[in-house]
Amino acid sequence: MEGSAYALASGTIINAIAMGKGSAFGLDLKVYAKVKLIDDGKGKIEGKVLDNPNIKPNLIIRCVKNTLEYFNLDYSAYVETKTEIPIRSGLSSSSATSNAVVLATFDALNEKIDDELIIELGIKSSFDEGLTITGAYDDATASYFGGITITDNIKREIIKKDNMDENLNVLVLIPKLEKNLDVESMKAIGKFVDVAYNEALKGNYFKALFLNGILYASALNFPTNIAIDALKSGALTAGLSGTGPSYIAIVEDDHVEKVMSTLNKYGKVIKTKPNNCGAKII
Repeated sequence: MEGSAYALASGTIINAIAMGKGSAFGLDLKVYAKVKLIDDGKGKIEGKVLDNPNIKPNLIIRCVKNTLEYFNLDYSAYVETKTEIPIRSGLSSSSATSNAVVLATFDALNEKIDDELIIELGIKSSFDEGLTITGAYDDATASYFGGITITDNIKREIIKKDNMDENLNVLVLIPKLEKNLDVESMKAIGKFVDVAYNEALKGNYFKALFLNGILYASALNFPTNIAIDALKSGALTAGLSGTGPSYIAIVEDDHVEKVMSTLNKYGKVIKTKPNNCGAKII
């Protein structure tokens, strides 16, 4: 029994760590997963991260294990992934990986697709492996459904869904900066992040993204001038994604070259698009 699927990276509009509510949008960068199940009653699961052989496959194994346990099955399995998403960069690589592997396992089992269950099993797997602080429900839903989601991460509820204009470009900057997870500093800015969150609820996503990015960059000691330089070069908005170190800039076609030139001064830049379609079985 075999299954395969992909899920998306996501860019941050509101980081949920400060106040338990967040927002993200799907990016057209994918994690691909293949799962092979063997009905031998041994329950041995092996995994391989094809394009990152130094990364332990703990998360992808856990996703298959949790899915099989949910259905009370003791199959053996082999799971492999490959990704277009820079890892540990604030682009929801863990959420995307979890979604892709659980969805591929459902495909291998020929189980009816249950969106909420797939997302929950992925989140549980990320929690089990210590890869999330809030459960990242905003990231997980944007990765799975595509488009924009605004969520209550504590209640695991989607408050609002919307589409992002797929004609726009998203420039992802991967700077040479160390990741910083100062939770105390992030919690301290909660009442100010709430201002940005309310802008997102009103549909002012670009304003919300910029405000959120400036606040979190300040709290985590990342440069704030990067987002401002992107705006000066013609970006519609820009800001830190997740807890960094990546930055994202949303740009119309006419300004891509100039914004990319600006961001290239700070590190590697990947050009992609918003994705409103979400995860798929392939």
